Amino acid sequence: MMATMSDPTPTDAPSLTDASVLTAIAAWMPTTRWYPLKGQEVDIALETSYDLGDAEILLLRAGDTLLQVPVAWRDEPGSSPIAQLDGRWLVDACSDADAVQALLDVATGRRSVNGLDGDATADPAPAGEIRVITGEQSNTSIIGGDGTWIAKVFRVVSPGDNPDVVVTGALTRAGCDRIPHLLASVTAGWPAGDAFVTGHLLAVSEFVAGGQDAWELFRQHALATLRGEQPGDAPDARALGEAVATVHRDLAAAMGTASASEADTLRFITGLEQRMAWARQEAAGVLGELHDELQAAADRLREVRRLGELQQIHGDLHLGQVLRGANGGWVLLDFEGEPLRPMHERMVREPRLRDVVGMLRSFDYAAGSALQELPDADGAAAGDWVWQRRAEFLAGYAEAAGPVDESDPVFTALLLDKALYEVVYEVRNRPSWVAVPLEAVRALVTAPPSPPPLVE
Repeated sequence: MMATMSDPTPTDAPSLTDASVLTAIAAWMPTTRWYPLKGQEVDIALETSYDLGDAEILLLRAGDTLLQVPVAWRDEPGSSPIAQLDGRWLVDACSDADAVQALLDVATGRRSVNGLDGDATADPAPAGEIRVITGEQSNTSIIGGDGTWIAKVFRVVSPGDNPDVVVTGALTRAGCDRIPHLLASVTAGWPAGDAFVTGHLLAVSEFVAGGQDAWELFRQHALATLRGEQPGDAPDARALGEAVATVHRDLAAAMGTASASEADTLRFITGLEQRMAWARQEAAGVLGELHDELQAAADRLREVRRLGELQQIHGDLHLGQVLRGANGGWVLLDFEGEPLRPMHERMVREPRLRDVVGMLRSFDYAAGSALQELPDADGAAAGDWVWQRRAEFLAGYAEAAGPVDESDPVFTALLLDKALYEVVYEVRNRPSWVAVPLEAVRALVTAPPSPPPLVE
């Protein structure tokens, strides 16, 4: 990786534009969980910067990707040092309480910074003692305000609206009780060629205190089932279906719907065809055996005649995006959309079925994870567990939004699209897991099983 200098925006901290600083950051970024270009050799250049007083937000151009790196100079290394230069420590500002307070002040309008705009619907508590969530990957999340709020720093920055701000904000204004409400956000502006563009850098939302991870709840129940234990009642998949339907209903009311036109349908089919071709190329080593079946599935996409109503959706819904609150209710998180999709595509209205199949695939993943841990367990028992959770979820969804037609070609196409996306993800990141989505792809393109009737 090489560090190069661009023409930086003038800044009150000229040391941050020094080539040695960029070289240090370029060496540090690949060690982080959020860095998206691991293993790639790219030049790092300073696009622009924003002065926060004793900290600074740097927007760095890494190849074709624009990255947000808030930094600060400190006398001590703190919990997240980047490098020691000229006797002082350059640190990741996301782990520095004073710097986080400066970000919060921008979001709430208490601090004016050239190039940044804050927007607050409430006044979050002062940062106080902060905690960075270590499991975050594509972004950095910071819990502060005595555990009352969570701030998400978007590490990959794109021009345009980030749905995690816009969609969550719309649901907040609509009074939706199935999401953590948005409290504040930060928008930045920067030159891009002859144009001037804007994009979101930060979102501050309510923190779900005492929340339990839905993925772990369902996975643990699947594990206990496969061990032959008496696991007790399963997490309430029916109530989860109702929660997803409620969010869909509130999104439709807050952001509107549209009947799909012929052009919308053609665009939908073309998009699926392109994504299928992309998946077959990216994961050719494992999908090659299904060449003929996948080609036939691609041909069947032309059977899609009607999409029905389109609306804003979650866009990347799975069990890892859901918490069970202290009151037992389900809460949906992270409306940023599918990470591999361009930002402008994430604000396009889509069929609600995309979210539905995302959750159904996640039940399969929970059982697949259990089988990974218990390779000698009964695969049929795992399949029964998945079908039961699936039926419960669809029953709950139907109560709030009407039944899901599993014979609809749109449903089948989206289910295959999601499974293929998962295959590519696993090939790139967790090859030992690729069998989980690959088996789903195989079932969908050969002899898809008929689901059991919905539970009563």
